[in-house]
Amino acid sequence: MLNLLKKKKTEKDREREELLSELEKLTELIKENELLFNLSDDSNMLEAMIYEQKSLQARYIYLLETAKKKGVKIDYIERIK
Repeated sequence: MLNLLKKKKTEKDREREELLSELEKLTELIKENELLFNLSDDSNMLEAMIYEQKSLQARYIYLLETAKKKGVKIDYIERIK
């Protein structure tokens, strides 16, 4: 019985780490996109970056909702760097 509890905890920890890792990657991609957006002066490139930004934000929101459904607590202060 104890081994089953350890296994479940390990699976939950693994899921939590995967979610947090993906959120961290998305945070970096969003920052990169914002930086490139601010440096670009080509209208076509700006439009592409706007679509990419919206896509990244939608993915981020999806992951936050997934984390909430799974009971994963996220320290938002740590997320903002």
